[in-house]
Amino acid sequence: MFTGKNSIFKWCNFFGLLAVSAMFWACSDNVAGGASGDAGVVAIKDRDIAGVTQKGPFVTGSAVTVQELDGITLKQTGKSFKGTIKSDKGDFAIKDINLQSQYAILEANGYYRDEISGKKSSGTVTLRALTDLSDRKTVNINLLTHLEYERVKYLVTEKKKSIADAKAQADEEILAAFGIEGNFGNPEDLNIFESGDGNAALLAVSVLMQSDVDVAGLTERMGEFSIALAEGGSWDDVDTKTAIADWACDVDLKGTLANVRKNVESWKYADSVPSFEKYVTNFWWDNYGLGVCNAKRENETKRNVNKLSKLYNEYFVCEKGRWVIPGEEPQSSSSSWSGGTSSFGERSSSSIYDPFVSSSSSEPEDTIPPLPVELDFFDSTYSFDGYRSFGEGKQEVWFLISPGRLVNDRERRDSIASALVNLMGTRGFAFEGTINNDSLDNVRCDTLSYVYSLKKENVVYKISITKELGLGIMYGSSYFFKVKVVVLKDGFEEMPTTDYSSLRFFRDFPEELAFMEDYSSTKVRADYDDDSLMISWQFRRNVDSTSSQMYQFLPDLSKEKKAEEALKPLLEVLPDNGFTFVKSDSLGRNSNMSDSVVVRYFYEMETPAARFMLRAEVGTVGYPYFGVTYTFKYGYTVDVYVYYKQKPERKGRSE
Repeated sequence: MFTGKNSIFKWCNFFGLLAVSAMFWACSDNVAGGASGDAGVVAIKDRDIAGVTQKGPFVTGSAVTVQELDGITLKQTGKSFKGTIKSDKGDFAIKDINLQSQYAILEANGYYRDEISGKKSSGTVTLRALTDLSDRKTVNINLLTHLEYERVKYLVTEKKKSIADAKAQADEEILAAFGIEGNFGNPEDLNIFESGDGNAALLAVSVLMQSDVDVAGLTERMGEFSIALAEGGSWDDVDTKTAIADWACDVDLKGTLANVRKNVESWKYADSVPSFEKYVTNFWWDNYGLGVCNAKRENETKRNVNKLSKLYNEYFVCEKGRWVIPGEEPQSSSSSWSGGTSSFGERSSSSIYDPFVSSSSSEPEDTIPPLPVELDFFDSTYSFDGYRSFGEGKQEVWFLISPGRLVNDRERRDSIASALVNLMGTRGFAFEGTINNDSLDNVRCDTLSYVYSLKKENVVYKISITKELGLGIMYGSSYFFKVKVVVLKDGFEEMPTTDYSSLRFFRDFPEELAFMEDYSSTKVRADYDDDSLMISWQFRRNVDSTSSQMYQFLPDLSKEKKAEEALKPLLEVLPDNGFTFVKSDSLGRNSNMSDSVVVRYFYEMETPAARFMLRAEVGTVGYPYFGVTYTFKYGYTVDVYVYYKQKPERKGRSE
């Protein structure tokens, strides 16, 4: 015990020492948020906090909490404030927040819209953001804030860094793991619905981490990434990185990476989707050891040196700013057909009704929305011509076109259809019957569509096949077939996509395309389908010509250049007429018809009545003259696909 004067003296010394120690602790590096000389812990009073939660955006009703942290240890105190997501944009607002320190964790838990599929996720995910609320009223919660969380805690508590310095270091390390360079500020300020390189980097990381895994796979990846980064400062999981790179390469070469942009745009929350694609392509280029593809490296060939990759030792060539496999059209790595055999095994001699013959061929085409995995045999061989959804996704309908257009070869067309039918038989599909098809006239198609179905658990799959004829100008008729896929879930009663009793269609030229007539020589209504809810128009302008025998013709590059220059004024006026640039790509061309590649430009526009999808490209078209000589016309072609949102009003009998 302390007694008398001596006790009083000892107590004074004790309290004096305690006061000095307290001052030291308040100014030491142990205070989260700053080194010696920083302001220290600041209380937050009656603060309103708002933001957006994004993997893709969290859906309405998802939970958001603000959790108080101890200002020195960064440990949770148990005090929290709760809120919910207000809309499918992922936005939230929590009012009247009072905290003893400026440091807090914001946590979101719920379903999200998947950028890859465009649909709501199959399960819930939790994302966190560690933030300093000293001068902040807006905090966005996203994948970058989540991945930095454990690393920031480690750097602050173990390495005595300030919150600001720890976050800056962690963010640089995360981006470096994906080959992204740049200082984009705090991740709490990033938003995939806004333009800018930082927002593009956020969307790219979200896309790459999701790639082809489900919610469970994504959660596992996030956890492993966070653990690796926390103490080591890097993510060195070469197996996962390679799997992501292989996926990125596949969707890039197939063209389906564009679906991500379309999905985000379709949610109607983005004024401008950031240019994330450059970071996705750079990721797989670096993983394969290819490096950048630019003008200086045009036509340079490099080999994929990643031994873990599915495409190890594959050669790529740098063409027009992107690495491609030389001599091949982009194709899926998941399936292929050859000689009547598929990657799923030999064709079965099932008793399924087959109105066609046998054998098959394929020419991979770009795909649009992905089909269910049970129908993966369509992925690399069919082009997608449309998609519709009913009953909040309980009925989905895809429209597809068979691989290639086979010139004057009806039997070959039927052999490909037969290969499809036999493959469906091995997957358990059964012939259901015939129905009237969806086309508007019967000059170009069969009057019947052949329907096959499969029931698996609570899902019914229906596939109808319709043989069609394309009337060619130069080479004659082309034969192909169209496929309609219907997926019904949870006993949903099928809704017809066509009113067969009253077919109606749009004959008039759309007013929105009137300006195109000033930039074209010819205009034709090229195609229509699905009871004319889809109409396509083709515009052509020829600027020069050359006469030659067919197989002695070589392109005049100066005239092709002239055609390219003629296209530029049209591309310049498209934004003034409501069109938005989507992307450009390049395709190989037969050397006797054009230069080695042709660049295509894609634009879109949406009005209350319809959605317009435009594709423009320069090309050389040959016209025969008595089968001896040909006139080759240099110019450009513009195809516009108009997807109407509802049919025109009925006016008497069907036309």
